[in-house]
Amino acid sequence: MGVEPSGNPLGREKLNLEIYNEPLETFLRRPDRAASFDVALLHHVIEHSYEPSRLLRQVHALVRPGGHALIATPNLRGLSMRWKTLSSRLGWKARPFRHLDYPKHLVLFDLKNLPRLVQGAGFDVVDVQTYTRASGDGAAHPRRVGFWDRRAFGDNMWVRAPRSGHCVRSGLGSHRSTRGAAPA
Repeated sequence: MGVEPSGNPLGREKLNLEIYNEPLETFLRRPDRAASFDVALLHHVIEHSYEPSRLLRQVHALVRPGGHALIATPNLRGLSMRWKTLSSRLGWKARPFRHLDYPKHLVLFDLKNLPRLVQGAGFDVVDVQTYTRASGDGAAHPRRVGFWDRRAFGDNMWVRAPRSGHCVRSGLGSHRSTRGAAPA
């Protein structure tokens, strides 16, 4: 089951999923939908939101106690992103700053600001990792660039966070894992 406000039919047509083409807040008003999901996946969604903190609060309302949110987004501090930004500033790129994907990407995140935002929405952040798909998103078997990922320089990142109250963390920095595993 999914919620796709844009009306994109991909999940319905190719995966035969039950897709609701409506805003998340409308979906949450449906009977028995609030706190009814084990997992909420936002795969390259949050950077398109005008109000990412509001979106995360809505996701929090969607996930049952003990459930998880998985959020994947570009990593503003990734090595490739840094190189492309520098190249744009120096005038080396024919289409400067295209890599930021403005105006589609409204907010960009890094390994510090996204976990804070997720925690502020009522989740406990247990894992933050970067990953790089060096051969592009369309590749059947993308190459991994583990060297960058282990140093938190991957082009993308993901956060795994259970709903608050169901996770005990050992310390402030305990969620900063950068093993480099991409979400499944």
